[in-house]
This record gives sequence, C-alpha cells and structure tokens, in this order.
Amino acid sequence: MNQTAQEAWFYTREGERLGPVSLADLRIKAVEGTLHPRLDMVWTQGMAEWKPAGEIDGLFERRTVVEELAAAPAAPDPYAAPAHAEAAEMLATEGGWPGARRRSFYLMTMVFPFVWNLGFAAAGAFFGEQFGAGIMQVIAAAAVFVPFVLIIYFGLQRLANVGMSRWWYLGNLVPILNLWVGYRMYVCPAGYAYHKKLDTAGVVLAILYWLMIIMALLAVLAVIAVLFGMAGSPELRLQFDEAIREAMRRQSAGL
Repeated sequence: MNQTAQEAWFYTREGERLGPVSLADLRIKAVEGTLHPRLDMVWTQGMAEWKPAGEIDGLFERRTVVEELAAAPAAPDPYAAPAHAEAAEMLATEGGWPGARRRSFYLMTMVFPFVWNLGFAAAGAFFGEQFGAGIMQVIAAAAVFVPFVLIIYFGLQRLANVGMSRWWYLGNLVPILNLWVGYRMYVCPAGYAYHKKLDTAGVVLAILYWLMIIMALLAVLAVIAVLFGMAGSPELRLQFDEAIREAMRRQSAGL
C-alpha cells in the first residue's frame, strides 16, 4: 500500500507493529473495535514517540462539552486520553495485555518440563506393558518434543505480553543479544516495551537474573583458566591424558 509521508500511520496490535495505513483506515479500525485506545500504540512522521491510540485527536469519537454538561451525572468517557504520567502508570499495571504473563511463562518453561519428564518416566513401565516396546519407543520420542514446543510457544506469547514483536524470539540464537531478550522475557512486566517500568517483582527478578549471568560467566572463565593452565603444565597434561585413557578403557571394558 503506497502512502505519502503525511498520511502514513503505523500501529501495534498484540505487540506486532503494522502499517502503513491512512488516518481514515485507523478511524475505521477504531469504530470496528480492532484498535484499542490504551493498549494499541500509533506513530506517524513528526511524532517524537509512539503514543496510545486514544491520545490521537480525531481518532476516537468523544462527547462534546455541551453533551457532557447536559449529562446528569456525566459518565466518564471510555476513550478519554489520560495524562502522559497517568497513562504510563495505567499501562504498567494494565491486566489486559495479550500473551503469557510472567507466572505462566515460568510455569511452562521451568516447572512443566521437570514435571512432564518425571511423570513420563514414572508411567513409562505401565505404558510399555499396555502398548509394547515398539510403540513405546515412538511415544517416548514424540514425548521429548512436547516441552520444547510449549517452551517456544510460551516464549512467543511472553514477548507479545511485554509489547515486543514475536520475531525477537530469534534473538535467543544470537550471543549477547540472547541475554537482553532473556531479560525481557524472564524479568519485565506486561507492556514493558512501552512504559519501561519495572514493578517490585521485576526488580527482584532483575537482580537474580544478572547475578546468575555473572556467575555463569565466572564459571566459564574459570574453566578456560584451568584449560590454559593444563596446556602450559606438562604434569597436568599428563594427568589429563591419563584420565582420558582410563575413561576409554572403562568404556571398552563395559562394551
């Protein structure tokens, strides 16, 4: 769709950035209810930052001053745009963000795989008697992928919940960038990509997250130091080679 710079508008839906569209198209989406005044953000050239759709003049219908004064009592306008500070506070605590929240994400990525494997191992003997060894091997092979599929699915949903595109999940495959993506997924509250505010739980999780990263890096550095020390010490290299040969002998004897 070709749009001039003056009429090219971009908007978000469930964390996905879409567009360009015209302002008239945005008004149609507002009337149809597919554009949320608080949860969906819009931007066009000349705006310093993305804003909630409800803050754009003329995008949503509002009652006139005369109608508001005539109302007894006047009901609050559901599309009235709050002040910027109030909007940020509202977005930080808004429970209507799409996707998976922190608790469900932790449950499905850290607790469920352990429970699934434990339960499958406990029930393996029973299923083996029911279906036979051949079918059981197929079931076991398929069961291995169940936690991975759910981890990926809830990871994508978690990114949508913090207000990011689901394409950012590919960042988990890129060194260094995966630390930042993991921080957003494991630490940040709903809508963080917009309001940039950590709640109390997020602050605690952030401290724990970066402590774990630092400890992992220190462990890697310690292993590298040991390996370099072994490479520079003939005695340590002989001990290491002897340990490898002994392990291979034991493996051969076991076979």
